[in-house]
Amino acid sequence: MCLFVGGVPFEDVRDRKRDELAAQGKLPFGATPVMEVDGKVLSQTQAMAAYSSKLAGLHPADPWDSAKVDEAINGCTDVTVTIGGTFRLPDDQKLKAREALIAPGGRLTVQLGGIERLLVENGSCGFLVGKSLTVADLALWRLVGWLSGGKIDGIPKDYVSKTFPQISLLVETVDSHPKVKEWKSLHPKFYQ
Repeated sequence: MCLFVGGVPFEDVRDRKRDELAAQGKLPFGATPVMEVDGKVLSQTQAMAAYSSKLAGLHPADPWDSAKVDEAINGCTDVTVTIGGTFRLPDDQKLKAREALIAPGGRLTVQLGGIERLLVENGSCGFLVGKSLTVADLALWRLVGWLSGGKIDGIPKDYVSKTFPQISLLVETVDSHPKVKEWKSLHPKFYQ
């Protein structure tokens, strides 16, 4: 999405099978997604996001602001890891574990609370860093889409919107960006 928003030409290839990529030696860590640039392969979501966002002008040049973008993205990763840990639990324990995560003082509430504080520190303008869209905003927007999509049993669809007003404002801000709207219209099955 960074490349699209920034107007950087690219080929969006989603139909390659993991086995095919592995046979071609294009899965350095044995996982997808990967990005190929001029015959070289880049993997790991954060590395691809950093590279793409720098090309697209969605990653600040200022060292402090750049670090704040990385901080926010790492916070999003922490949330993903926290939720991901519950998927390995036996079914009879998942709901109870997730209820504990979203309770006041629960691990997920604390982690999202940290991201909420970043937004407040930035002046509650609807962006995590500065006054315009960065890759960190896109990362948080997708994370909230996943958390609020109703697909994770035990995480209510309105958990984020009822608990974190600044995160909710960011989601609205990103959703209203013309290039984000256009991207979503091109890929409707991913943004239902």
